[in-house]
Amino acid sequence: MSLSLCAASVANVGGLACDKARGVVKNLAIDNGKVASADYASEIAFFNRLVAKSLLSKSDGEKLFILKETQDVADASETNKEGSLGLGFKTVLLEGKPAYKIKLFAGADELKRLRTFNNQTIRIREYDANGVWWGTKSGSDSIGFQAKLFFTGNKVATGQNVEEGVVECTISILSTTEYFDNAYWVDTSGNNISDIKGLMDVTLAEISHSSNVWQISMKIPGSNLIEDYNIYDDYMDAIDALSFTAGTGTNYGTSLAITSVAKNATLKGLTVTFDSTAYAALAASTVIKLTPPTPAVLDAADITGIELLPVLLTK
Repeated sequence: MSLSLCAASVANVGGLACDKARGVVKNLAIDNGKVASADYASEIAFFNRLVAKSLLSKSDGEKLFILKETQDVADASETNKEGSLGLGFKTVLLEGKPAYKIKLFAGADELKRLRTFNNQTIRIREYDANGVWWGTKSGSDSIGFQAKLFFTGNKVATGQNVEEGVVECTISILSTTEYFDNAYWVDTSGNNISDIKGLMDVTLAEISHSSNVWQISMKIPGSNLIEDYNIYDDYMDAIDALSFTAGTGTNYGTSLAITSVAKNATLKGLTVTFDSTAYAALAASTVIKLTPPTPAVLDAADITGIELLPVLLTK
């Protein structure tokens, strides 16, 4: 019997046929939440959970933010730190942490939104060109890899390379143990990645009001100096058919009835009418929180790619 600890400290090195290896990264998703084991019982269950997470409000801790398709990728990993002895022995002292740079297309407005994630410690999922999602685990939950991101772009194009509208993102992985030793994959190649939605914020704001009748604008804030983008022509026929809610008091938990929500073609916004009796009973300066339909409700009504943000209105 040989003296050996290998049985307890190492694994066999055979390989399964058709084992997965990371392919070219196609999309990144920022996901600080989890996918519970019940939601990855099958490939379609996992994929459907990612779709549902992408349609959550940005205020939800389970929200998934998917980035646009990668157009270029380069390895930017730190090299291993090596040490040697005088008679020639050389070994790796410290493994370099993985990092890479990707490029994607985005305009000035989108870059501003992307840069809100700069230097934040977040978790990412990787989707590769083979249709495979990569992440790690915490207990039985599927989670993303710990990372920091940094977005840059919108510089003057030189005309020497493809630069106009190109944003570069540096991805710095924080844990080699997660990234290499505890990577897990799910093959969702039979599903359409476009079903996982990236959303834009639509800000609600008061235009004017007369007693209990309020005129509300719905615009996407941006870099256009003249005017923010008004979604009226795109979606208002569908939005005014959906239900809004309103509340006052502590945490806006006291419901305020809404009589009607209708589009206003003249002002290119919404006319929100609160119940006249309930509104009249409110004290002056009462703050009303008007809450629009969720992104999932909007998406189901074919109002895609946006999140309507709640607005506070002062009587």
